[in-house]
Parts: sequence; C-alpha cells; structure tokens
Amino acid sequence: MQSLDFQPCNQDKSFGVENLRAAFNQVKVLKENNYGSHGEYVGLDVKAMRTTKDEDSYKHLENSLKIFKALEEKVDRFDYEFQKKCVENRDFEALEMYVMNLLMGIE
Repeated sequence: MQSLDFQPCNQDKSFGVENLRAAFNQVKVLKENNYGSHGEYVGLDVKAMRTTKDEDSYKHLENSLKIFKALEEKVDRFDYEFQKKCVENRDFEALEMYVMNLLMGIE
C-alpha cells in the first residue's frame, strides 16, 4: 500500500511516513468496511531504501507494519459521534484538529 502522495521522493519510505494523515484515512476506510474480516489482508508496498545495508533490509517492512498497526489503534479510538456533530454543524476545522490531535497524541 503506497501513500496517496505521488511525489517520486516517497518511493522508499515506510508506510505513512510521507503523509501520516493520508495513511490514517486509508486505514480508517479499511477498518470501517471490515476489511480483513473474511481473511483479506493488506499488502504493504515495501522495499528497503537503496543504500540500506543487507542486515537492515527488513527494518522498512517492520516500520511500515508498526505504523499501520499504530494507525489501526488510532482508528479504534476515533470518536464517530464527535465527527457526526462536527459535520452537522459544518465545523470541519474542529474535526480536522481532532484528527490531528488523535494522530499526534495530544489530548
């Protein structure tokens, strides 16, 4: 799974590193639609950075998986009632800040 940011500089980056919000949105959509509940799985498009030493070549996959799992936990804590209120009130700035605070661990 590649970031939605199509800039060529993100080719060798771990999942979510280039655009954490877009990665969160991807994981959120998957979880909201019960992806994986019937044995499906997410494939991470990973390859080590070109100059990585052989003994460190799996760190890219490990990091991508760690980020994906952390984002799953963030999605599990997402307050859909707050989202609903924000949408009803057209207070998209509050919703945006809520998501950013969630991602950054700010209460």
